[in-house]
Amino acid sequence: MSAQSLFSKKNIESQQHDTRTGIMEELNLPPGMISFVRKNARNLQIGLICIVVLALAWVFYDYYTELQANKGASLLASAMQTEATEERAQMLENVINDYSRTDAARWGKLELAHLDYQEGRFDAAVARYGEIIAKLPADNSLVPLVRINLAQSYEEAGQHDQAIAQYNLLKKSTGFKEEAHLALGRIYKANDEPSKARKEYEELLSTMEEDADPLLSRSRVQALLISLGGEKIITASKPEENKE
Repeated sequence: MSAQSLFSKKNIESQQHDTRTGIMEELNLPPGMISFVRKNARNLQIGLICIVVLALAWVFYDYYTELQANKGASLLASAMQTEATEERAQMLENVINDYSRTDAARWGKLELAHLDYQEGRFDAAVARYGEIIAKLPADNSLVPLVRINLAQSYEEAGQHDQAIAQYNLLKKSTGFKEEAHLALGRIYKANDEPSKARKEYEELLSTMEEDADPLLSRSRVQALLISLGGEKIITASKPEENKE
C-alpha cells in the first residue's frame, strides 16, 4: 500500500485548527473553563438533569403534603360536627389511619382520648394521652394541655400516685400552676393527708399576689384551708363556697 500523500484533502483537514466559535467563546469565558466544560459535557448534563428531577420531586412532595393536610383537616372538622359518638370515633380513626403524618391525626388522637374520658374509660384515656405526650417535643405548647388531661384521667381511675406525679410536673407550666395545686390538695384531702393538702394550698397562696383577680382566687383557697381545720384568714369579702 502506498503511503498517504501529505497533501491529501483528508490530511490537510486534520492538520487545520478548529476555528469554530461557540456561545462560551462569545461570553469570553476563560479558556480553561471552556475546555473543562467540553471535556465533561456529559457528566454536567447528567448533573443538571438530576438537579431538575430533585427540584420537581420537592415541589410535588410539598404539594402532596399540603393536600394531605387539607384533606385531614377537612375530615377532622366533619368528625367534630358528628353527634353520634360511635360514628365520630370511627371518623377520627379514619383521620389517624389515612392522614397519620398530619396535625389532624394528632388532634384526632386527642379527641379520641377525650371521648374515652367522657365515656368513663379512664384507663383507655390514660393510654391515649400518654402516647400523645410521648411523641411531642418537651417544649411543645400542647404538652401541658395533654398532661392535665392525663393527670385527671389518672385521678378518675384512682391511680393517685401517677396523678400526683403529673400534677407536680404541671406546677412548672405557666398557666397551670393554680389548677395543679388545687388538684393536689384535693387528692391529698381525699387520701386523708391534710398536712400535705395544707402545704399545697399555702404554697399556692404565696404565689397569687399578681393574679388578675387575686381576692376571688385567694378567698377560694382560704376557704379550702378552713375546711381542713386551719385558722381563718380575714379578707375583705365573703369567702366563696368550697367548690371542691
